[in-house]
Amino acid sequence: MNFSEHHLSDSELRPFFTDKRNIDDNSRAAALIRQQNDRVDGWPRLIRNLDTYSRIQKDVVNVQGIDIVVTLNETRAPSITAKTFESKQFNSQPCILCNLDAEQKGILTLENRFIVLANPGITIPGDLTIASVNHDPQMIAGSFEEIVSLSKTLTDYSIFYNGAMAGASSPHFHFQAGLKNTLIAEQQIDRLLNGSRVGNAELIQLCESKTGRLFFLNNYLRAAYLAVSSDYQEVSRLFRWFYMHLQQVDRLIRGNPNVPDFGARIISMNINETEPRMNLMLKYIPETAKYLLVIFPKVFNRPAAYFKTGTEQLIVGMAIKESLGNLITVREADYEHLKTDPSLFTKIYSDTSITPEMIEELNKSLKMK
Repeated sequence: MNFSEHHLSDSELRPFFTDKRNIDDNSRAAALIRQQNDRVDGWPRLIRNLDTYSRIQKDVVNVQGIDIVVTLNETRAPSITAKTFESKQFNSQPCILCNLDAEQKGILTLENRFIVLANPGITIPGDLTIASVNHDPQMIAGSFEEIVSLSKTLTDYSIFYNGAMAGASSPHFHFQAGLKNTLIAEQQIDRLLNGSRVGNAELIQLCESKTGRLFFLNNYLRAAYLAVSSDYQEVSRLFRWFYMHLQQVDRLIRGNPNVPDFGARIISMNINETEPRMNLMLKYIPETAKYLLVIFPKVFNRPAAYFKTGTEQLIVGMAIKESLGNLITVREADYEHLKTDPSLFTKIYSDTSITPEMIEELNKSLKMK
């Protein structure tokens, strides 16, 4: 595929830079968003979605002492309802990341291996999709160094990854990004790392090296793990260590109603599943010269309520934004149910996160470092 017709050069972005003296990928991304939002020269689909987003409904629900944001946000409908990895037959539809809209523009990064695009499914305005220029499968193995490089290049952003069976909506290899600390769980995790309280959540250290530490985040509605280090090689090593042990634990995902067995065929990628199911967030913090990696291991991205009928059904998809405390709905009835019944959040997170038994086995194996 050829992205040259969709790439915006610095000269084309020049009218949209706020500071034309200090240009880097952060300023290019900000200029890109302004260009794509431009009512004259921008991307019509994004502009329409921004108009829709301006009317979203939002509430904060306290669930066992943990605040969760719930929104009624129709711009996320294509992602939330996507059945890319649930289909039993191959989807012959063109790849949305290989076949961009004519007005959809981006910037190339990491030696032209990725194109940075505005994300039309808006959780927070300014969200990005960072797609491989090749139609590679949505698997992080062998490409973790890319997310590390992106975090160091796009330092204004947190970089996100959804695994194929954990909420990704496209089989084309891609990351997402959002401006740092705009999602509620990012703020909560930072407070916990700084010693403040968030409900009854607690950080339990599992292992430590000279340059890094790995924590389990307990009593947080969903399973979460944090790796902190000032050494990018140590962050990569901790991730590989975690990946290997989660891969073993995920073999327990078998025989659950409406949940594909781990290791089954992924039709949309034409491979058997090998990657453990997880959502990732990685950010580099220049002020402390540290990396923060957050891993949410998953059983699946659909809770039991998704498969019910009538008033008991909830159309939700649990990917990285939901793991980070922003639960998005696209139907008003679902929004009304969720904002008035905190127990629904408890069940949704319990259904999609790894089980207590899996957590116990994973933590035990990670402590044997």
